[in-house]
Amino acid sequence: MKNLSWRWMLYLFVGGYLLLDLKVFHGPLRDAIRNPREAALLEARQRGWIALVNREPLTRDQLDLAVKRHLYQRGLDDSSVPPKNLDMIRRAALQSLIDDTLVRQYADGDRYAVTPEETAAFITAWKSGFSTREALLEAAAAQGLDEKALDAELAAIWTRKRWLENRIEPGVQVTEEEAKQWYEANRLETGGEPRPGFFEPEKARVREVVFSAGDEAAARQAHAAWRSEVEARWRAREDFPEAIATAIFSSGAPRLIEPMASPDGWHVIEVLERRESRPLAFEDLRDEIIAHLEAQRTEETVKELMEKLRKVANLHIFQENL
Repeated sequence: MKNLSWRWMLYLFVGGYLLLDLKVFHGPLRDAIRNPREAALLEARQRGWIALVNREPLTRDQLDLAVKRHLYQRGLDDSSVPPKNLDMIRRAALQSLIDDTLVRQYADGDRYAVTPEETAAFITAWKSGFSTREALLEAAAAQGLDEKALDAELAAIWTRKRWLENRIEPGVQVTEEEAKQWYEANRLETGGEPRPGFFEPEKARVREVVFSAGDEAAARQAHAAWRSEVEARWRAREDFPEAIATAIFSSGAPRLIEPMASPDGWHVIEVLERRESRPLAFEDLRDEIIAHLEAQRTEETVKELMEKLRKVANLHIFQENL
């Protein structure tokens, strides 16, 4: 018992010392803890860094490039944006930089990797969006990248994307029953009519030739010598000007309509068949509904994940350096 009481006295003494040093007198122990952190923050400010993300610096050059890319993708540059709007864009771009850095840090920490074949396929698919190699290199150069750097950045983007997908996958999966419940809850308006997107509108299968507004004679000649060589297509009522739509859908009988004028020109139209509007069953919309719900959940889950990563991150933003 005597030894136990001495031990408690020792604990109380040490605890009291820590409390007084850290909270009351700001003693040497507090200084030893704070000084390295304050030195790191001071260095960051002096170097012009805009943020520290788990002690990794983000520089003004990185932010400038991120803003430049943001504007380039929208056909803009900093000279065409008002200063107030540009400041908002810079702050939003900084938040994206922080998120990208956090994802990369955690993906690297998990030693997450994708196969070279998968990465190469993604890079090839991404590059296929450009009509020529010259257009690709021009777009890359506008964002400060040569082709090698572009490939490296695309590979990093793909790795981060797959890491995110792997982390959030359990939270975004949609079951058949959930999709059916969403369909039933959303398919009807308050009055009981099908909502837009939950029915197939009235359609007609037509062959159509449109002549210019001043070419009435050619339209009538084509009508008189009509040959059914034009490709037939299913068209909805809203695809046509109102007067022409009325003529097409007034009867279900196949027929060749007299030439009609509209702001688009002169129309010669052959109606082959008409199909009434019909509600779409769950089976017709299943894949679309699941994709919609997964996209919705993905957005929500990614947001929650990033909030968690930020909450545990050692994050400092230096507003004066923006």
